[in-house]
Amino acid sequence: MIRMSLPWFLDVVSAIDAIPNTFFQGDPPRPSAYVLHNAKGQLEALFNQSIYAAYLRASREQAGKLYAAIDVMLKLVDDPNSTIGDYDVWSMSHERDQFKTIFLADLSLLPSFLVAGKESYEVNTLIDEGTKLFPVSLSAKVPEAIPDAKEVGKALAFELATACGFHIFRVTEAVVKRYWDHVSKGAIRPSLETLGTFAAEMEKQKFGDIKVIESIKQMTRLHRNPLIHPEVILSVEEAIEAVGIARSVVGAMLRTLPDVPLTTSSAALSLS
Repeated sequence: MIRMSLPWFLDVVSAIDAIPNTFFQGDPPRPSAYVLHNAKGQLEALFNQSIYAAYLRASREQAGKLYAAIDVMLKLVDDPNSTIGDYDVWSMSHERDQFKTIFLADLSLLPSFLVAGKESYEVNTLIDEGTKLFPVSLSAKVPEAIPDAKEVGKALAFELATACGFHIFRVTEAVVKRYWDHVSKGAIRPSLETLGTFAAEMEKQKFGDIKVIESIKQMTRLHRNPLIHPEVILSVEEAIEAVGIARSVVGAMLRTLPDVPLTTSSAALSLS
């Protein structure tokens, strides 16, 4: 995923638009070298250095022609003895107009989409700070869950609801494992490390809070078990519901867990 800079495209168009307006300033008319250099630099950056270049195939050839026309004009501008004739002005304007038409058509075909917020969740928070969907203590107490927490936000933002559910349960399972280790005082984990197995074993051996155990069982029954079947496709609404119950269950467990001692790897997970 690459965040687009829409103002940059406007800057490119603005730089190109400025070219004709400089041709007839002064007596005799001399185009502004600054304006020409600015337009040339914008073309160079966009078509030779930017991530967008591969998607602007139709306008690349015309950009080369405009770039060459700017070079010719700059040579005339730099030579005080040269004369800028009507043909030079026409040629410059023609290449500029041709480029702008094709460039705007290219922009209309860019694979760009508007990502909308989801209910009360703001889109930038979902994409950049998915960890905010979970209690703030998650990073300090279960740092290994942070990568999946971030993916929860992204998947929800892009309406990949089933993927969102997948990452929700990975976060929950990571916290459940830490919770088991804490409330069991280091007992060996169940051989099958699933939410249902952990809940059953904690209930059997009377580890942990019964409310937490019942919440895990409910989450497993209502959300986790259906999700593992390939014919089940979550809706965005169902994914949001899963986020809500997961936050509640995760929060209840985190309140009893100690902070994990900071290491190089856990610090990297929190900051990445």
